[in-house]
Amino acid sequence: MALVDQASGPALIDYNGEEGDDAVEDEAWSCPVTFPAPAPESEADALTAQLQQEAQLLRPWFDEGLRTRGRTSVGTSGKGADSVDEMLRVLARFAVDGELAVPDGFSHPMPQLLRFITDDVRDFYNEAAISKPGSKFPTPQELLDWFFLETVAGEVFYQVREKLLAADMLVLTAKGLEDDEIDVRLSLAKGTTAAKSVGLLKSPGVKRELLQKSAEVFQANQPNRLSWTIVPIAMRDCRDERVAARAEAGKG
Repeated sequence: MALVDQASGPALIDYNGEEGDDAVEDEAWSCPVTFPAPAPESEADALTAQLQQEAQLLRPWFDEGLRTRGRTSVGTSGKGADSVDEMLRVLARFAVDGELAVPDGFSHPMPQLLRFITDDVRDFYNEAAISKPGSKFPTPQELLDWFFLETVAGEVFYQVREKLLAADMLVLTAKGLEDDEIDVRLSLAKGTTAAKSVGLLKSPGVKRELLQKSAEVFQANQPNRLSWTIVPIAMRDCRDERVAARAEAGKG
């Protein structure tokens, strides 16, 4: 402040004061505040975030397997492994809201696209699992059990299947088919349609567009395999048994 009293300038004045005890270290600056991640805006967004986090954890194993083998089976949907996050978003939105919009770049219409996306997602997960360093090579059954009973993606596959199955059941019911005949047409265990019918009529959770798509398939007399090929029958039954066992244990 003493420089203010100088009659003219410029002036160069030595300052003989001592530095304080706390010297400033030459470090890169970083913000001391950690900002929280934005809250998901919807249930579909929250589910998408879960799926993408799971895929992110598997990505290093997948990349290592791709480097070692030099190839991957991911790609039947029209997009490759770099688009797995987008595939998972499509599955989550359909599972929660029945969304049928097709993002740019995919090779198939909805709902048929779901079959190809689920194939790609399973291939991504399986190729990552078999490439995990230091683990024994899993058997096909171990891979099925792991994917369909332990991963978030496997659970979403069941939700996708339930949406497709609900549409198929409603369309066949409207055509006047008996419950047992619907079970046969959709490759279901006997009594499945009867057990689900009341809940479907009260709250089907299926959009009109999906019902129309399902009806078009039946009207063309095409084999409608979508609702039961998303999840292998053996894994569908295994999961149903687990759910029933947990419900019974909860009663006790």
